[in-house]
Amino acid sequence: MRWAARIATSKSNPSSNTRQPHHVPASVASRRRTVRSLATATEFASATAPAFAFEGLSRAFATRQPDAELAKLLPWDTSRPLVLDEFPAMNAIPVTPIKYGIGGDPVELHQNLYACLRVGRMDRASAILHRLTMMYNPSAPDLIEAHNLYLQAMFELAEQTPSERGMREIEEFYETQMVAKGIEHNAQTLVTLLRAAMNLLPEGMREASIQKYLHLARRSGPVILEDVNGSPEFSDEEWDTLIRLQSDHFEEPPPIETADPLQINTPDGLARALQHGVVPETLTSIKPVEQKGLGLSTLKQALSLFEPGKDIPYPHEMEASKEEKDRAYAFMRQIRTEQDAIHAATERWKAEDLKLQEMGIHGVLQWKPIQALMWNWYTALVPKLEAEVKKAKEVLSNPCEENMRDDRYLYGTYLELIPIKKVAALSITRLLSSMAGGIRDDIHALKLSALTTSLGMEIEETYHADSKERHESFVKKMRTQARREMLQQLSKEKTATDAEARPTEPHPHLSDSYQRKDFPSAIRVRLGALVLDHLIQSATITVSREDPKSGKQLTRTQPAFHHHIVFAQGKKTAFIVPHEEIVKKLRSEPVNDIQTVRLPMLVEPRPWTAIDEGGYYTIKEKAVRIKIRDRSQHAYTVSAIENGDMKQVLAGLDTLGKVPWKINKDVYKVMAECWNAGEGIAGLVPEDANLRRPVEPAPTATFADRMKYLNQVREYENLKSGLHSRRCFQNFQLEIARAFLNEEKIFYPHSVDFRGRAYPIPPILNHIGSDLSRGLLLFANGKELGEAGLQWLKVHLANLYGYDKASLKEREQFAMDNIEEIYDSANNPLNGNRWWTKADDPWQCLACCIELRNALESADPTRYVSHLPVHQDGTCNGLQHYAALGGDEAGASQVNLEPADKPKDIYTGVAEIVKELVAEDAKQGGVIPNFLNGKITRSVVKRTVMTNVYGVTFVGAKQQVLEELKTMFPDFQGQIGMQDLGAPATYIAKKIFIALGRIFNGAQEIQCWLGECGDRITSSISAEQIQKIKMRYEGQPAGYDAKYKHPKTKSERMSKKFDKDLDTFKTSIIWTTPLKMPVVQHYRKDHTKTVKTGKANITIAAASKTGEVNKRKQLQAFPPNFIHSLDATHMILSALKCAEVGIDFAAVHDSFWTHAADVENLNIVLRDAFVRMHSEDIVGRLAAEFKARYAGAMYLATLNPKSTAAAEIRRWRQTHREFQASSSKRSLKGIEASFTEVALEAQRQELLKSEDPEQRKKGEEMVTPTSIWLKYGDTKSLSSPRLALLGEMKVANGRSKAQEVKEKILEKEAETIPEVAESVGVKPVAKEEAVEGEAVEEPVEEPVEEEEAAEEEAGEELLADEGKEERPAKKLKIKSNFVKVWLPLTFPPVPEKGSWDVARLRESKYFFS
Repeated sequence: MRWAARIATSKSNPSSNTRQPHHVPASVASRRRTVRSLATATEFASATAPAFAFEGLSRAFATRQPDAELAKLLPWDTSRPLVLDEFPAMNAIPVTPIKYGIGGDPVELHQNLYACLRVGRMDRASAILHRLTMMYNPSAPDLIEAHNLYLQAMFELAEQTPSERGMREIEEFYETQMVAKGIEHNAQTLVTLLRAAMNLLPEGMREASIQKYLHLARRSGPVILEDVNGSPEFSDEEWDTLIRLQSDHFEEPPPIETADPLQINTPDGLARALQHGVVPETLTSIKPVEQKGLGLSTLKQALSLFEPGKDIPYPHEMEASKEEKDRAYAFMRQIRTEQDAIHAATERWKAEDLKLQEMGIHGVLQWKPIQALMWNWYTALVPKLEAEVKKAKEVLSNPCEENMRDDRYLYGTYLELIPIKKVAALSITRLLSSMAGGIRDDIHALKLSALTTSLGMEIEETYHADSKERHESFVKKMRTQARREMLQQLSKEKTATDAEARPTEPHPHLSDSYQRKDFPSAIRVRLGALVLDHLIQSATITVSREDPKSGKQLTRTQPAFHHHIVFAQGKKTAFIVPHEEIVKKLRSEPVNDIQTVRLPMLVEPRPWTAIDEGGYYTIKEKAVRIKIRDRSQHAYTVSAIENGDMKQVLAGLDTLGKVPWKINKDVYKVMAECWNAGEGIAGLVPEDANLRRPVEPAPTATFADRMKYLNQVREYENLKSGLHSRRCFQNFQLEIARAFLNEEKIFYPHSVDFRGRAYPIPPILNHIGSDLSRGLLLFANGKELGEAGLQWLKVHLANLYGYDKASLKEREQFAMDNIEEIYDSANNPLNGNRWWTKADDPWQCLACCIELRNALESADPTRYVSHLPVHQDGTCNGLQHYAALGGDEAGASQVNLEPADKPKDIYTGVAEIVKELVAEDAKQGGVIPNFLNGKITRSVVKRTVMTNVYGVTFVGAKQQVLEELKTMFPDFQGQIGMQDLGAPATYIAKKIFIALGRIFNGAQEIQCWLGECGDRITSSISAEQIQKIKMRYEGQPAGYDAKYKHPKTKSERMSKKFDKDLDTFKTSIIWTTPLKMPVVQHYRKDHTKTVKTGKANITIAAASKTGEVNKRKQLQAFPPNFIHSLDATHMILSALKCAEVGIDFAAVHDSFWTHAADVENLNIVLRDAFVRMHSEDIVGRLAAEFKARYAGAMYLATLNPKSTAAAEIRRWRQTHREFQASSSKRSLKGIEASFTEVALEAQRQELLKSEDPEQRKKGEEMVTPTSIWLKYGDTKSLSSPRLALLGEMKVANGRSKAQEVKEKILEKEAETIPEVAESVGVKPVAKEEAVEGEAVEEPVEEPVEEEEAAEEEAGEELLADEGKEERPAKKLKIKSNFVKVWLPLTFPPVPEKGSWDVARLRESKYFFS
């Protein structure tokens, strides 16, 4: 193996790589066996804890100390939040008609330009560039970037045969297409011109040309000059020349050999190269589950590295220390686990086919395994796709009229980009695995639209995974960093810093630049359809049947799949249907998939430095999990990272990823033995579940009995399918555990969702999963227990067993009282009493029994080195945040924020109230209360109480209770008055909501305030929209964004589209977490787009970042998402502080893990982080951010028609009918508010700001509906849909608690309205002159449910209205005489905080326990 290799761009073929600039933001950021614990106010410590002092914490792992500033909650200016211009659509986006395969909106044209330049289609690229030039203003950055791309491609082509002519052509393009047309140059333009001069001109002409462009760079300003000199585009030789020719400004640079120390034969160089995938590298078995589809074989292939004899060689010849060799070896093994599996998959298919040929078996389907068939299809498909590429090249090379009408002229350039063999293998496995995953007894087909869309997306991902771009990115990043440092050293003069020289852009645009390397959605679908079409033609099977007359075997070749169209509900839907023999094969054989499996890592994950740079070393992942069509969140996240705002969040992810783990061999041994025996124990699904299919009723059975039977069959099938899926998943978990069993350390890269909640990326075996996966994991680092650690180990065992609501001393005593059972569990887990299996978390309990036994049997238990994670769980964490936000003493006491002798348990409290309510009802009689009397347990109510704070609906609560009841009564038989458990579930859910309303009401004002703010934001139009509406009213033509040229004429269709787009609510709810992470709620209404393909017209969802918001989802999701973002902040702050003080830390949302010896220290960290968070005015800061973010906006308010303001507004509208939007009945009654009224109010505001006294007087005399309401300022007249509050149910009649809370908030807002009115030129009337509006009943919406359990299992956000259990949303019925009016977007005053002091939390030992 050759170890010495320079990391630099290859000079043998300088034009092989496209030199597209890729600016990467700057990077953000042996264990001691004993650690001294801090004194803390626990029952284990005799001394009283100080207020807080981290100085007492021991600093183990000194080599890994992060920046102490990261763990601080840093202040930031809420008046200047990160605001991106989300509304470029307010200035209509030009769209050119597709002609000769070229057209579309600007993003699509950029995508086409990039694809054409990548494959060298310069003529086509020139035509696209011409379209862009006609579309953009010359100063538009997008147009400059497009010309730079073209200029770069010209240079790379000329570089293949360097000549003076090539330089002349480049300069001619620059002069005629850029300078002559007023298109400004930037640093990248000059870099390309300088490189061209260095490489294309003869020596006598070279220096003068270089000096010319350097002079131009200096004239352009210090920022451009600095970017030119520091550009990573220059090779080492080119950069040396560049600096030497600026001898007046720089010292002579060192020789090239010393300037580039990054050699792969050094450990650091090798590590960096491996990090970016630049350098390629040369137990008890688990009984498999019979399963179909992708799965086990895929996983085993990914784990082949860990099989005996298949590991890679150790780098003995590397010149380095043993520690450095070990690290390099670990990196090499990590890269190996991440390698692409496509080649291996096709080789397996080929091997299967060759094996059959050797046996003399050819073609007959009955004898051919699916893998061999896949090889046959692969060998047939590849030539077809290669022929398609050849035809596409012919069409593109000869742009005659006939060829331009060919679809290949549209997608041909993209087809040239993709790796054909990889795509062929991918399409085969995708089709079969999708079929296998979707097969049921009566359903075999797949929708063509879904299949082509998903296949097209994966084709694009295959292209983007090119290691060449990864290599270029690595080289440029290393060069940028090194050259900036070198320039500082060589400079003869002080250069301006970035902060001094670079202009700031307070409100940057939400850019589409990150999409420009993507494929257009229509192209993705067309490529997917093309590949699928050829696959269907290539995939054949040979079927053998016996002739019933002659008895001979007849064989025939038939298509493996066929295209089928179904008409349903007035729509035509296309399906791909497999041959019945393929269906049989898929039911009995696995499909070897080629998707890269995300596994635990063998080395520390790569630090996160950008949204897609970090975690794995060759597999691309994102630091923030963002839905594909959520462009706003992507843009905000990228901007925040580049600004350095998210350095703490990224550092937190790095901290979580650096914690080393290992497999618990003792637990694995027991688990494997149970599994192989087929035993169902402690959550393991048995091999034989012993399920009995319901007996079919007699033919004479009644309709009711038959329906009951069908429901029972449905439940039986669901249960059977669910158990099989769980057993397959457990099989995967055990295989991974087996593979990593002997690894000393494994690591879990982490990412966050859009709210900031962290999840490990490997999905199968991780600490966020079920009890089974948690029981298999230990910390790789160990720590001596100490006295306190030994006590916490005993407490942890009690917690795992379910005895977790007693005092700490009682829990410790529980362990000692059961010490014999603990020893029996550890010594004879399967042949003893099996006490551990009765625990709430049996496998973790077993692990704890083994750890405690080992410690107690050691010479000195306090010196025992423990690796077991010990958990500290919060008490209904969402309620803890609400109590702290509101300063609610009663609520704080219920969730253990307030110090107490024993822990409070809100779940038990709710259960006790429900018990009392049921008992009272049982006295009155009734089947359901008597059935449930005395049977209400904590577990029945827990999920509903836990998720109520996150917005669970009543329907969701009922379903949660129903699932618990099914577990409690597995053999339930219907009876008169109670046919099933649905009615008892509904009854209990109602009682839980009543109990919650009694126990906890401190959160209601905060909830109501959040709901009111969300309602106004989602009903608002931006300041920019208002200005455009005013311009439209005044007859000014609607224009494009400033970067686009204005059209000479505008069609009526375009005008209508612009008007419709302008009159749309587009404002989503955006806020910033205390760690400066922007959170953008992505809920918008999608629109559809039809793409014509060879097989059918395919309709796809086409989301828009500026489309109409889905108000219902936005409003319902806001409170729970806001609380989740606070959860996430607390966790990240705690993780960073733990890293600083040397504590291993892991998190499962609101459950935090560490060594037993560090539990007391962790508790101090957790309490301090919570106190630091809530000592600040979080809600006040949110209000200030909203005020700044939505400044100048207006929202559409709903008024009580009986109010004085509403009556006067209606009279005004009846006398100004010319301003009404339509002649509808509601408009004529003066109820509806038109957008013309927005324009009038904008005019009034403009007149008031005029310096001309007459204009100001005109504005003061002007009356609009807005000014009328501001004059009276009656906030009680405001009415809007609202969320149900915590523990509240709908009420048919009468006033609800929510109405009372809202009136209280609006009453406070009324005090601020006069100031608002005066600021916009309205003189408010005296209170005695205003007629107060009557309170009216308001429409109620229940909030979206969030399934916490599913979220923990899958690591994904789930909203109930996106799920399948909630009923279709009903439209809100609002009384027809409610009056609409446009008002300035203001927010109610923040509710007054209660008297509870969050600092008291420092004394609460049960906050996390």
